[in-house]
Amino acid sequence: MTLIGHQEVLPDGQLTLADLWPDGEIEIVIAGLNPAPPSVDAGHYYQGRNGKQMLKRVASAMFAPELLGGEHLDDALLARGIGFTDLVKAPTVGEKDVSEQQLVESLPEFERKLADRDVRLVISIYRHAGMRLLRKKKLERPGLQNELTSWGARVFITPNPYGAAEQTRPVYEQLGREVYRIQTEPVFKRVLPKDWVEFYETVYKVAAFSSQSLDEIAWGMYDEEVKAKLGALPTPPWHLNK
Repeated sequence: MTLIGHQEVLPDGQLTLADLWPDGEIEIVIAGLNPAPPSVDAGHYYQGRNGKQMLKRVASAMFAPELLGGEHLDDALLARGIGFTDLVKAPTVGEKDVSEQQLVESLPEFERKLADRDVRLVISIYRHAGMRLLRKKKLERPGLQNELTSWGARVFITPNPYGAAEQTRPVYEQLGREVYRIQTEPVFKRVLPKDWVEFYETVYKVAAFSSQSLDEIAWGMYDEEVKAKLGALPTPPWHLNK
């Protein structure tokens, strides 16, 4: 058998899609329930009609279109450091064809491979993967969930694909801010500012894409190197302006 794209063969002989892990640190992973036959046939993730739409919405929330060139969106996202996997590896036509036994048996391995890579954000296409990781029986709302996974990651569950744009847009904007925060936070923390003006300018830049308060960001950036170079943390400008 000649495999194409990201196809792989399961131990029982079924054709499926291989997990996609980017090189280096893996912070964000897109996870679905299981591969759909059109995706397996094409050798790429989310090739069904609804799947294409959902992946495009997720990708657009995270990156500008000019950063996602190429024929296949999963390849473009992989190049940007985004991983792909599924809760259940065996493909089916619909979610009703996945049994409860398959879900229960697949969860430990699914959880282990995400935890072993210390993934910080799991983007659950539809609800199944995210809810199983969080042990939730009922989804109260889509978007970033309040609960964390067993190893401390956040989970984003996509909105209803048939929801109105004015309702889903704020949810995807929430995803964009979280992804930006994850991808920029280590960079900002590694930069040693030349003075306090530069330090607080960076705090404001991070705050535009972070759910943390200005004080939380400032204290997070005030590490031992900054302390040694600049001394005691002065009163922040946002307190002086009150």
